[in-house]
Amino acid sequence: MDELITTLVIVAFMGVTLFAARAHSRKARDEVMRSFNAQTFDTPVGRVTGEALKIVKISRQPMQLGGDDVYTLSREHQPSDAFLYCVGPGPSYFVAIAIAQTGFGAMSVKWVVRPLTEERMRGALVGDRKATALAFGRATEA
Repeated sequence: MDELITTLVIVAFMGVTLFAARAHSRKARDEVMRSFNAQTFDTPVGRVTGEALKIVKISRQPMQLGGDDVYTLSREHQPSDAFLYCVGPGPSYFVAIAIAQTGFGAMSVKWVVRPLTEERMRGALVGDRKATALAFGRATEA
């Protein structure tokens, strides 16, 4: 009987942990998108906000830290990067890199935005037919 209670407590704890992790992930994604929408971008038709851009691809990856940083930061406090490939009016092309830092219930997002030529945007999307079609209207790959 004690083993059953222990097993139920462990399963309940795992369920609560999974729920909390998913809620945190949703909150983080929403904060990144809110921050992106507030960014401004210079396009051939003038300055627009992120809301006016079409995001054609999002690539997420953990940030590569050098030296002992990997060992001194706990997993929940390590920054992560999100690369947003976007098309704006004109047409104009951008990669917006979100550098998100989370910890103790707070999150900050910093952005590095780089304009891309059409050629570089096509190169960034090689191998991703859906993103290429979203960016250029049809899937074309070199």
